[in-house]
Amino acid sequence: MITQDSLYKYRSLNAYSLASLTNNTVWLAKPKSFNDPFDCAITLDRQKYKESVLHAESVAIERAKPAGLRLEHLQDIWPGDKEAFENFRSEMLGLVQGMGICSFSAVPDHVLMWSHYADHHKGFSVEYDCREGTKLRELAHKVIYKDEVPSLTAADFAPPNNEKAFDALWRTKAKCWEYEQEWRVMMNEGDKSFQAPSAIVSVIFGARMAESDRAMIAQTLRHQPDINFKEARLKEGKFLIEIVDA
Repeated sequence: MITQDSLYKYRSLNAYSLASLTNNTVWLAKPKSFNDPFDCAITLDRQKYKESVLHAESVAIERAKPAGLRLEHLQDIWPGDKEAFENFRSEMLGLVQGMGICSFSAVPDHVLMWSHYADHHKGFSVEYDCREGTKLRELAHKVIYKDEVPSLTAADFAPPNNEKAFDALWRTKAKCWEYEQEWRVMMNEGDKSFQAPSAIVSVIFGARMAESDRAMIAQTLRHQPDINFKEARLKEGKFLIEIVDA
């Protein structure tokens, strides 16, 4: 459950991000474009291949009983099972890699986030309304950070635990990314632009953003008086950023 009322998206300033800001749209990217090669690359554990095969065979046995089919040898491991397992494993990976994911952060003032995703503090961050009743509150899911890759078998994707297992595929990241405090919105199709799932609360200018760029954004959004403008400032005597009204 989301506990904060806002989520943030860090952006570099360019023609695309300006148009996205004006139209309040977001891009849902396919995982192949992510900066983490492990992201959304989790699939069935090869070390648990036999467990996955035996689960598939147990399902086949249950389905065979009402039909009166012969059950001899159904629980044996056959040469073709390995190939079938690899095909299913690849299909599952392809399914996740084809999804569309939009990332947000719970924090507006992280130095590394401004450095990595907002053009070295020369870009901006968009604050989105995430209060109760907004679409963003409904759709956003918190990323799970772990030291170890989840070990999954085919049985994990059977009810009633299938939702938890599927979440692990697209919401799990290595512990080293935890500083991002990421939340995600997922759609079935990626590399597409969608209407943002909530209204923009404010635009936060980066600490190094040029005055001309700030003025351009303010002018672009002049017909949207509900959007506030803030700025990120380097806190005097501290390795910290503070967000203040612009």
